[in-house]
Amino acid sequence: MKLLKFFILVVYGCQLLISFSSHADLLISPTRVSFYERQRVAKVIVINNGDEYRTYRLSWQEKTAKPEGGYITHPSDQISPTALSSMVRMSPSQVRLAPGERQIVKLALRKPKNLADKEYRSHLLFQALPNEDKSKSTKMGIKINMILSYSIPVILRQGAIQPQVNIEAIELVKNEQNNALLVSLARKGNYSAFGKVEAFYKANNASEEIKVSMLSDYSIYAEIPLAKLTLNFFEKNVISGAGKLRIVYSGLREYQGVIFAEKTVNLNANSVGLLN
Repeated sequence: MKLLKFFILVVYGCQLLISFSSHADLLISPTRVSFYERQRVAKVIVINNGDEYRTYRLSWQEKTAKPEGGYITHPSDQISPTALSSMVRMSPSQVRLAPGERQIVKLALRKPKNLADKEYRSHLLFQALPNEDKSKSTKMGIKINMILSYSIPVILRQGAIQPQVNIEAIELVKNEQNNALLVSLARKGNYSAFGKVEAFYKANNASEEIKVSMLSDYSIYAEIPLAKLTLNFFEKNVISGAGKLRIVYSGLREYQGVIFAEKTVNLNANSVGLLN
């Protein structure tokens, strides 16, 4: 019986974790902070989107981006020479929000003299602290504390120079579930690229091209020389025959109006694998 109760509690805890993961109760804006050379203060707005009080502790994380997406989080004692955390002070460092309440977090930048021209980055972590509920914990005999965290990149581009990006390869993958494009992008320089990736298809017998896929917010960070991404088509059979496929990586926000890279390849009815 004890084993059965333990199993039920574990299943309940897993279901609760999935529910919380898919229904985030914290809204953060912006989702990326960029300091320009003359800028000294930035603001982040946080909103409790849940139905109960929430307390969040703010701290710094050091992460390295992976070529295929996502991050590797480093231990707190491993500080990168390009970390920004030592130059930025946050205020406040902890917030308690009622349902629907918002709070402005101020980030103050203090650059040391003779700072080398490169990109510096750390990630601002918002860690939810568990709410105390003595009545529920007593009845269940066990207390399940769900600690959720969210982080956003905070970046300083010292002496920023626009990065160079080139589309190295485009591969068409077909399977039963969906068709997709595997795109490899090479980046040169000491700075990251931020933008969107779009794919357009024009059949040989068509007068206009159509958008068949898009990734609306795509970053190639400074530590990544070769990035790899997957573009899923809006519809499985949207490419129906011979024609041309055009991939465009264009800038957003600080890079608005910049075309980082563009490449057009030929398609035929049997195209699969690398495209030329």
